[in-house]
Amino acid sequence: MKADRYPALMAALRRRPALAAAVRLLNRLLPFAAYLLYPLGAVWLLVQRDPRLVRFILVPGVVFVLGTAVRRAFHAPRPYQLADYEPLVHRGKTDDSFPSRHVFSASVIAAAFWYVCPPLGLLLTVSALLLAPVRVLAGVHFPRDVLAGLVFGLGGGWLGCFVLLPNLP
Repeated sequence: MKADRYPALMAALRRRPALAAAVRLLNRLLPFAAYLLYPLGAVWLLVQRDPRLVRFILVPGVVFVLGTAVRRAFHAPRPYQLADYEPLVHRGKTDDSFPSRHVFSASVIAAAFWYVCPPLGLLLTVSALLLAPVRVLAGVHFPRDVLAGLVFGLGGGWLGCFVLLPNLP
């Protein structure tokens, strides 16, 4: 989807206040699941003295730092910068749209949970997959931004948790 399509999308959503409210609510709730469960999972692993804690913390941390560096390198504009409209979710921020940090953070946390608790990994993967179109509908990302966030987060998390770092628990 190109930037010139976003004003019409925002207008259509604003004509349906319940749908616009649902997009705003999902935009807040979906990342909240990952951001709440992640520290709880880390504390649980710490209390259990589970050696997987190192990988559970290290992999998302590395992916987050690398993802932030990629965002800064691309310095990609957000859709509302290219087409003059008010997004459903007020960002107050410009550029650094690619890849979506919300989506890659939620995705790498999902991958970390696949490593320690597959049912929660599945739940958080579904949450990240739902978050991606919500960020587009909210008007703050292009589809390529959220797709890259999913690939970067899930791919980086999967590589770090299941393929690389063989000497870590």
